[in-house]
Amino acid sequence: MLPRGSILTRMLPLLAALAIGAVIPIQTAANSRLRLSVGGFPAVSALVSFTVAFAVSIAVTAVITGTVLPDFAATAREPWWVWTGGAMGVLFVMGNILLFPRIGAVQTVVLPILGQVVMGLAIDHFGLFRAPQMDVGLGRIAGAVVVLAGIALVLGLGRGKTDTGARGAWGWRVLGVGIGMTSALQTTINGHLGSVAGSSLHASEISLGVGVLLILALALATAPRQLVTAPTPGPWWMWLGGIIGAAFVIGGARLAPILGTATTVIAFNAGTIAGGQAMESMGWFGAKRLRMDAIRLAGLAMIFLGVVAVRLF
Repeated sequence: MLPRGSILTRMLPLLAALAIGAVIPIQTAANSRLRLSVGGFPAVSALVSFTVAFAVSIAVTAVITGTVLPDFAATAREPWWVWTGGAMGVLFVMGNILLFPRIGAVQTVVLPILGQVVMGLAIDHFGLFRAPQMDVGLGRIAGAVVVLAGIALVLGLGRGKTDTGARGAWGWRVLGVGIGMTSALQTTINGHLGSVAGSSLHASEISLGVGVLLILALALATAPRQLVTAPTPGPWWMWLGGIIGAAFVIGGARLAPILGTATTVIAFNAGTIAGGQAMESMGWFGAKRLRMDAIRLAGLAMIFLGVVAVRLF
C-alpha cells in the first residue's frame, strides 16, 4: 500500500485537472453569450476568445518565467507536428459549433468524450507523439468505463431525456468522435512542446498563437465586416471564455506529462460534467436551472470514482 503522503501527492495533479474541467462550462456559456454580441458569427466569437486567451498566456508567461519568447531554436529541431496543437484546438471549437444543431446537445458532449478517452488510452499505451509510455491495464480501462457510465447517467442517456439529432447523421457522429481524438492529441502535443519550448507556458503561447492566426483567417473569410464592428454590450462574464481557455491549454500542457494523456482528458471531462451540473442546478451564467436528482448525483459519484481508478491503477 502506498504511504498516505504519496497518495496525496499523486492526487494533487488530478484535483487540479478536475478543477480546470469544472470551469469549462463557464467558458461555453461565455462564448455562447459573446456570439450574440458579435452578430451571431461563431468564427468572430471564437477569435475574440482565442485572442484573449493568447494575451493572458503571454502575460502569465512573462510574470512567471521572466521571458515571453519560447525557445524557437529548440522547437525548430522538433518534428512538424509540434506546431499543430493550435490547429487541433480550432478544430475542436469549430467542430462543436457544427455538431450542435445537427446531432443535439447530448451527443455533442458525449461523442467527443468517447474520442478523447479512446485516443488518450492509445497515446498512453503506445507512447505516441513522444508521450511517456504508460501501461493501460484492466484497472485503467475499467475506470474509464465507469466514467463513461457515470456520464451516461448524468446526461440521462436511456431515460428519454436525450436529443438524438437528425436521423442518418452518422457522418456527424463520426466527426464528433474524431474531434474528441484531436483534443486528446492537442493535450499530448502541447505537453511535449512544453518540454522543448522552455515550459508549458511557452507551449501554450505557441498553441494559442497558431489558433489565433487560423481563426483570424476563417473570420476574414466568413465575416470580415464584423471584425471592425464593436460588440454590443452584454454581461461582464461573457469575456471569461478566453481566460478559461488559457487555463485549459496551460493546464493540459503541464499535466499531461505528469498524469498521462488519458487521465488528463478523463479528469477534464469529469470536471466539466460536474461543473456543468453545478451551474445548471444553481442557474448560474445564464444556464436554465435544473433540479439535481438522485440519479444524477449517483452518476457524478461514479465519474469521480472512475477518475480516481484511472489515476491509481
